[in-house]
Amino acid sequence: MELNPNHPTTQAVHEQWHKLAGILMHKLGLDHVVITLADLQRIPSNQFIAVQELSDGLHLWFVDEKTAQKLARKHGGLPT
Repeated sequence: MELNPNHPTTQAVHEQWHKLAGILMHKLGLDHVVITLADLQRIPSNQFIAVQELSDGLHLWFVDEKTAQKLARKHGGLPT
């Protein structure tokens, strides 16, 4: 579920997801990754992935639902 789908950073992530995956693999020293259903199920349903473009690069981190909603409101994704 996306809380701020129209934000330019969210849209860029959609368009460039394959590059992000490749960069993460490169940074982790991997040339092949298999993602299973079990991997997806290990992520708690109350965790969200926040993405923010800052001056030093693109930041990704896990946040809880309350924090995700707060960030979405702050950046125009949800009504205040």
